[in-house]
Amino acid sequence: MEASRDTTNEGTSGGQEFHAVGFVVSSVGYAVARRFREVLAPVQLEPREFALLRAASTREGCSQQTLAERLRIPPSRMVAFVDALEGRGLLERRADPDDRRRRALYLTDTGRTTLERALVLATEYERQLCAGLSEAERETLIDLVQRVGAELGLVFGETPAHSAWRDQ
Repeated sequence: MEASRDTTNEGTSGGQEFHAVGFVVSSVGYAVARRFREVLAPVQLEPREFALLRAASTREGCSQQTLAERLRIPPSRMVAFVDALEGRGLLERRADPDDRRRRALYLTDTGRTTLERALVLATEYERQLCAGLSEAERETLIDLVQRVGAELGLVFGETPAHSAWRDQ
């Protein structure tokens, strides 16, 4: 029977490969995020803007504050993100008739069209990323990474991109 390996110090000496979940996930995550930025370039969106538009589309009419909490964006940063998207005509703030202090977020027609185009690009990128995996392997990978993320306090939910992948 093979003894279990202690991988905590691999890669620090002796030329052995560093084999740790955190390192692998971080390295892959960095590469995926960098390439995703390039994928979204044709629709002139940054990944964080895509995430904000996507979240606003699934919860139209929710407050800027609620969306910021859901996306874990500090309120001061959220204001800047929404200002930028509003300035580009992709998102708009509307006064809540029941609470004048509250500003509800809605996608504009241009924002909706841009998001639809971005979702097509994101779905194709997902297909490219997972081309070497079966559907079952892809689902297992998602499950395992989400379980690791849950240990870090992350919460995952279905997004339009996940639905688009499943429906096509």
